[in-house]
Amino acid sequence: MIELRDWIASTTFDSKPWLLLGKGPTFSRRTDFPLGEYNLIGLNNVVAEQKVDVCHIIDIDVVEKCSDALRDNCRFLIIARRPHVQFRPGERRLEDYFPDLPVLRGLDEQGRLVWYNAATSAPVDDSPQIGVRFFSSEAAMNILGEMGVKEVRTLGVDGGTQYSSEFKNLPELQNGLPSFDAQFRELEDIVAKWGISYDPLIEPMRVFCGLDESQIVAARVLEYSIRKHASRPVRFYPMLNVATPQPKEPKNRARTGFSFSRFHIPKLSGYKGRALYLDADMQVFSDLAELWEIPLNGAKVACTRQDEPPEQWKDSSWFKPGRQMSVMLLDCSRLDWDIGEIVRGLDEHRYSYEQLMFNLCVVEPKEINDNIPPEWNHLEHFEQGKTKLLHYTVVPTQPWKNDTNPLRTLWEPVFEEARAAGVVHRDEAWRHARRGYIKPALALPRDRRLAWALAVAAGRLRRGVQAAERRIAILRHPRVLKLRARLSL
Repeated sequence: MIELRDWIASTTFDSKPWLLLGKGPTFSRRTDFPLGEYNLIGLNNVVAEQKVDVCHIIDIDVVEKCSDALRDNCRFLIIARRPHVQFRPGERRLEDYFPDLPVLRGLDEQGRLVWYNAATSAPVDDSPQIGVRFFSSEAAMNILGEMGVKEVRTLGVDGGTQYSSEFKNLPELQNGLPSFDAQFRELEDIVAKWGISYDPLIEPMRVFCGLDESQIVAARVLEYSIRKHASRPVRFYPMLNVATPQPKEPKNRARTGFSFSRFHIPKLSGYKGRALYLDADMQVFSDLAELWEIPLNGAKVACTRQDEPPEQWKDSSWFKPGRQMSVMLLDCSRLDWDIGEIVRGLDEHRYSYEQLMFNLCVVEPKEINDNIPPEWNHLEHFEQGKTKLLHYTVVPTQPWKNDTNPLRTLWEPVFEEARAAGVVHRDEAWRHARRGYIKPALALPRDRRLAWALAVAAGRLRRGVQAAERRIAILRHPRVLKLRARLSL
């Protein structure tokens, strides 16, 4: 067997980008693309349907099912030294399976069997561990990073729960997660770590989310709600702490930590293609492709419009009627925004903060379309069968903060789904609850929340009784009684 680092040092591949193939629905579209332009790495059962340069497997059960294909359809098999068994981390070493799985011994004898330490099991020897938290795609992407690969495309690495038709006879998800969505958060971290240029082969919907530290959980739920309904690949970019120069005058400075982040989007997109900007305090109920495919009709920006304030904003000067820039579809190829130049415009008094943020004055008015249907930005109201995107705009009553919002019954179940899917990590929920960013109850498992609520209520009652007892004790104190007697004279 060849240890991963030794294999990387001794093996060469063509200087082509890599294509990571998974079992998701878009795998069935592989004939639409010139696969010869890529080095191919297939995940698990993919090797049974497609010849690849490298097959990556983490579960020993897959080796047994794909024995014949492994001999014929891959140049190398890369597998965990302690393979998973029935989708759970295993204890036995890879070589212990040689007697039962002759294909492994054969690949070893041919110099085609490569091993690595998966982070899910105790390491063997001093070989570094390869990170994997939820799915095989994460380990494969980390391996590509170890190889020095800088450009990766994916096909069949999809969210949701469905396999491509070629794999319809395989059992459903077996690792305890309800969907494949958790892998995307991990993949984003991995490609950032290794400096990999990564995208689905089918053009994704690029969603840029404006947020600050307090809205991370809300953004996770937004991302999950998008993927839950999406009919095409999604890239979700949380724009947290994007480096932005500050205007000199306080009156022109950002009202939130992310107010100016939207102006980075064209540059982050390489001034190519479309991009969508959303605030973090939103929830999606329909296929985002409907919004993504709205014609721009020559405009550079499309947005929604609302001339009447929602009920919650009728007595507030904060609501600005007209075009709403919290949902924006951008033609990045025609937007030459540079954040330094935009801030300089504020400093030179070419426009005000209000003109920039509410009128988007860095784009000619005629180049802005407000033709996105209003149901893609319903402010603080929900209509069954009509609302496609709900925007929780009243900060104190946002459903992750407060139980008084009647719309929390829409948001909280999706939060539960996102946490069950691994999109919101339990430790992350605890951390944000401790900081006061989300309700403490959201950090608890659902079956413990009633007990927690009762304990909180009991604590409040107990403190109220104790406060009343202290007041009574004060009123009965001899000095107080003597003073009251004097005052009554």
